[in-house]
Amino acid sequence: KPIQISCNEAKIKQLFINIIKNAIESMKNGGKLIVRIEERKKQYVNISISDEGCGISKEMLHKIGTPFFTTKKSGNGLGLMICKNIIEEHNGSLTVESVLNKGTTFIIRLPIG
Repeated sequence: KPIQISCNEAKIKQLFINIIKNAIESMKNGGKLIVRIEERKKQYVNISISDEGCGISKEMLHKIGTPFFTTKKSGNGLGLMICKNIIEEHNGSLTVESVLNKGTTFIIRLPIG
């Protein structure tokens, strides 16, 4: 059964492009990119995007989404800040779980309806 969210289509596309692009770029030697979509209590949808990339250290995790913070050699640190803002504009939340040298999972929670 399809799950519908009320959203700005262009912004949601940008959100997923940014996160998936980052996930792919983190897997320099290849790996799996897994996207899961789960309905929660008929109120929220959780979209998790997991990669088998380089991961993010615990010390750096809290900086995700901070303007101009990046772990990339070439990057301006604005992509994930924009993602965080888009999620907040849609009354959602973002959780990031990561293990260094194992991979990262971004969990986007958006209200249904």
